[in-house]
Amino acid sequence: MKHTREHQVLTVDDSIQPLVITPSPVKGESLPGFILRTAELNGYDSPMKLLHYAGMDDNEARSARPPLDKLAGLYGKTAAELKAAGLDSADTQHTGRHLQVMGHSIPSMFTRSKHAGVCLECVEAHGYIDGFHELKYAVACPMHQIRTINTCPSCQQLLSWHRAGLTRCRCGADLSQIAPEKLNNPAMLALLGILYAKLMRQPLNTEQIEDCGFPLAAIEQMSIQTLLSMIYRFGLFNNKHNHSGADDDADWMAVKTTTDVLSDWPHRFHDYLEQVHAPSANLKVSGLRGQFNSFYESFFKNIRQDNELQFMREAFISFGQNRWRQASMHPKLSQLSSGQAMGMQQLANQLGVQPSTLRKMIADKVINVEVNELNATRKLVTLSVQQPFEFASGSRWSLKQAAQQLDIPVEILRAYRSHGYYEAKHFVAPMHMFHERDIEVLHKRLMQGMQFKVPFLIVKHHITLAQVMRLKISSEMKAMWLNAVSRRQILAVGTTSALPSGLVFDVHNVKSYLDKIKIALHNTLSFNEVQSELKINRSTLFALVKHGLLTKAYLQPYGLRITENSFNYFNNNMTACREVALLKNTTQKAVLELCRQMRIPVIQIRSSSHRSQVTCWIPKFKLNLLGVGLGIQHLLAA
Repeated sequence: MKHTREHQVLTVDDSIQPLVITPSPVKGESLPGFILRTAELNGYDSPMKLLHYAGMDDNEARSARPPLDKLAGLYGKTAAELKAAGLDSADTQHTGRHLQVMGHSIPSMFTRSKHAGVCLECVEAHGYIDGFHELKYAVACPMHQIRTINTCPSCQQLLSWHRAGLTRCRCGADLSQIAPEKLNNPAMLALLGILYAKLMRQPLNTEQIEDCGFPLAAIEQMSIQTLLSMIYRFGLFNNKHNHSGADDDADWMAVKTTTDVLSDWPHRFHDYLEQVHAPSANLKVSGLRGQFNSFYESFFKNIRQDNELQFMREAFISFGQNRWRQASMHPKLSQLSSGQAMGMQQLANQLGVQPSTLRKMIADKVINVEVNELNATRKLVTLSVQQPFEFASGSRWSLKQAAQQLDIPVEILRAYRSHGYYEAKHFVAPMHMFHERDIEVLHKRLMQGMQFKVPFLIVKHHITLAQVMRLKISSEMKAMWLNAVSRRQILAVGTTSALPSGLVFDVHNVKSYLDKIKIALHNTLSFNEVQSELKINRSTLFALVKHGLLTKAYLQPYGLRITENSFNYFNNNMTACREVALLKNTTQKAVLELCRQMRIPVIQIRSSSHRSQVTCWIPKFKLNLLGVGLGIQHLLAA
């Protein structure tokens, strides 16, 4: 006979006698852990027999959330009383797709509904398994700082909730004899602590979070579902790029990657994008979203709690503007301020002119900007040399005058600017000029706070900035080194004058840094070098890369470059038609017609800005068919 109360259906089944020992749930205890603890206390070798006694069939007994109305009779309680005690029930709103864990509706894919994890020290200290260990990413205990046990070392099987006891495997092995592995990663413990606190609705350890450099404000307003979804997605990219093996290792690495990304925010996040996603960026499109489409779609389109990831979206945009600088930014993605990489339309809007007027201004050198022609329809204006515009009084200087003010060689300052290291925050026209205030800022940054009073005593192990500028290395390398000085990555030990050229450095530190650059850039060429050697523009270079004729390589933190092997192969085996036309005193059109008649294969790259302009190459071994003698071929090769 079944008794009912008002507003309550099915409470106590008189046909089931309560167990001999009827423990009460502990706050924070997981439902399967509570059932396992009850079975062990009453002498059952598995919860399955206990649940069958409660009147459940196999499906109900094996489910992640056995029905509380049937379970309640074992304890002489009602289902409502068990639920009020904190035990989770089935999620009726999201059946099959979500699981209630500590009252949170968690997607089932983020839980361990079949296989259990356990912190042995938690069981020893408290005598139960809490709900935290039902989460897929509860790979360690943040309180005891040890890894979670998920596999039995005796039978090598994943632990099941249907086993002999809290610390006993279904094979009979005593799990309490295992010595758990210690976790000594403070940031990883902090992330697991955040996960635990959000699950248990406890206050966050803000001091620990700030010590790790996590974005505290964003984490405070983030739901546990969004945090789990973030970890899951970083894990997916781990699997894609690293081909992780066992699930446990994959879950561990997902948590570790998320920890690394969130630490020292947003710098480590930018490092992650450079290392993992930049090498496979789709340069056939011009927009940041398109170039990093897989990352964007995963994090900013597929996660429903979009507002909670606004901090990551902003950091993603910042990466594109300040570190990647190879993509345009759609206005809907970011309200871009001047001074960043942007499309032609955006720059025209900021200067208050029509796009057609802007194109004429660029053509007439009224303003001088670097235009990357990324494809046939989109152009990216790289304003690395033009940071946020600010009209201010002051002189404008030519490249030569600016170099004289800093006392550094003209070609080094030119390279410094062309590589995007120079920050121009004040508007000058024409824009290839230098504003005196920007040069003053650069002067101050290079001096690193050094005040010249008396000349620094230089000894054998010292070298001045002027001496570094005279070393027999490329202007590109000198510009990179100069940028490191301005960012205080290389510190001066003194100065012999009030100008940057007088800065004194430890020669071993200088040599070490330059060697590091040499090794990093080994067997690669910059885009500017390739364009200069092949006498082509940026859009033609990208077209050669797109068609596999040149190979790009992404070097952190130096950006995209061209491999030396691919350049040498192309340069040694192909000749530009215009060079053949000059030698034969004819036109490129006539050479192309001759190639057609002789069935000589021709590589043709049409300019994306001027569709009538075509750059063509033919194989060098076919030159004799065009009447180019061997001596002239050697001349072309030279």
